Amino acid sequence: MLRPVSAGLHLFRGQLKCSVPISASRLSTTAALCDNKDGQSKVYELRTYHIKPALFWEFMEIVEEKIHLRMELSKLVGLWRVDMGGMNQVVSLWEYDDFAHRTEVGKARSAHTGWMSTMNKLLPTIEHQDNVIILPMPWSQLKYPDKPGGWYELRSYRMTPGSHLQEPFRKAIQTRAAFKYADLLGVWGSEFGELNRAYMLWHHQDLDQRMLGRARAAQDPAIIAASRESSPSLLHQWSKILIPTAFSPMN
Repeated sequence: MLRPVSAGLHLFRGQLKCSVPISASRLSTTAALCDNKDGQSKVYELRTYHIKPALFWEFMEIVEEKIHLRMELSKLVGLWRVDMGGMNQVVSLWEYDDFAHRTEVGKARSAHTGWMSTMNKLLPTIEHQDNVIILPMPWSQLKYPDKPGGWYELRSYRMTPGSHLQEPFRKAIQTRAAFKYADLLGVWGSEFGELNRAYMLWHHQDLDQRMLGRARAAQDPAIIAASRESSPSLLHQWSKILIPTAFSPMN
């Protein structure tokens, strides 16, 4: 860690209570800032790199060789290449203690000559890039797969304002997770970037089993009822199948 969290921020976070209720009649943005374990939320940054097709593997080779320099500065949750749902894309997920920590890491990154030299090599391979800052939902904690290998699925739902913080959405996601056709690793809400968007990371051992599991889930009365309750708030969704890199911590 590059710096201690300030006492003032600890005091502020200590005043946030994770027991703040979330219901269909009351939004709770405070609850989205809480972590179920210790009352403090991590901040996550989801980055997507769109790589020039002819230079995709050059990008991957440089990253594989030099990513350890970047990982010295903050925690990498995972780094994947998109297999389905996008072409020539790389997705990374970074964890920070808070926004001040992310700022400190940014300064250290800019001062790191080794990483800046690496970025100079990477930039010609990139068409464009984007990021979104996401906060864990109050009822979700990041977990890692029980078994290595398999496939990852990044899903995103754009909702009517604030509805991803309400009870119907939580119920719909947790009912599906309880069906066990896939392993739910985390659920986040967007804080900066496109707002009112939820992100979910799932892990599948086998994509054909995923299809069979979803078909069975579509017949489950509890999932049907929860989906009907939450679906009026859903505006748009997308899904990407991800393959972890060999150096990805989440592999």
